[in-house]
Amino acid sequence: MRAARIHAFGGSEKVKVETIAVPRIKKNAALIRIRAAAVNPVDWMVRERIYNPRGADKLPLTLGQDFAGVIVQVASGSATSLRKGDEVLGETWGSFADFAVAPLKDLVRKPRSLGFVVAASIPMPALTAWQMVIDTAKASPQKTFLIHGASGGVGSFAAQFAKWKGAHVIATASRPGFRHLERIGVDVIIDYKKERFEKKVTGVDVVIDPIGGDTQKRSWGVLKKGGMLINLIGEIDRAAAARAGVRGVEFGMRYDTDDLRRIVALIERGLVRPHVARVFPLGQVRRALDMNENGRSHGKIVLRVA
Repeated sequence: MRAARIHAFGGSEKVKVETIAVPRIKKNAALIRIRAAAVNPVDWMVRERIYNPRGADKLPLTLGQDFAGVIVQVASGSATSLRKGDEVLGETWGSFADFAVAPLKDLVRKPRSLGFVVAASIPMPALTAWQMVIDTAKASPQKTFLIHGASGGVGSFAAQFAKWKGAHVIATASRPGFRHLERIGVDVIIDYKKERFEKKVTGVDVVIDPIGGDTQKRSWGVLKKGGMLINLIGEIDRAAAARAGVRGVEFGMRYDTDDLRRIVALIERGLVRPHVARVFPLGQVRRALDMNENGRSHGKIVLRVA
């Protein structure tokens, strides 16, 4: 089978599409024929040895995590209702390949109404957004959200979940992302390349910050007392949060199939729209990773594997 692999940590030049053996399955796992795999920041962070948890820490290493595909084999003796031929989505290390092994407990059935490319774009960004907006920030009609980078994978889902709960949503984005944000009902869109959001926004309950640095520094002043800034990258400036009288949250997503099923149900009903911006074949995985790392995509980048 084909797999996008690295034999040394580093830049995109380390990634090669190679032919390797199909992985063997263990009890309570399934062999998945990968049809599509989404590109996330974690993928190039693993490649560059910035973030390497267990399962993504030994070389040689097949990259990728989010996927959608078809079960081709279920390990014998496994207690599951899943069967060969079932279409599924989820996360597993090594999804940038023709086949991958995934624990059965981590698989969610893919509705037939969703294509494989769209389904693959969902797990990591949607779970991150759901757990920030719904679980942590408790979105409601009484709250105002400022979402930075709202046309990106996480930001787009975050804006939609907040709107679904009735919140007022302000988004920062560049001009190419405006059409999508208007389509999903964002209330106010600020072009961060031309305008200073802190001069237009005040009294915000929740800031979602996937950027950090100067963006975080400028965000403290737009929050109302008792508000919350949820940070996805870098560290929280605790002193700045204290001076502003707000809460700073360093967020980390947890993989939760119950949450993922709820999200998929909303998407199937048309209440939330995944935002797939670019689709590349597996052979262009380097280009896809570079585009994600350099922020050159307004939406999700997905590899079409099969």
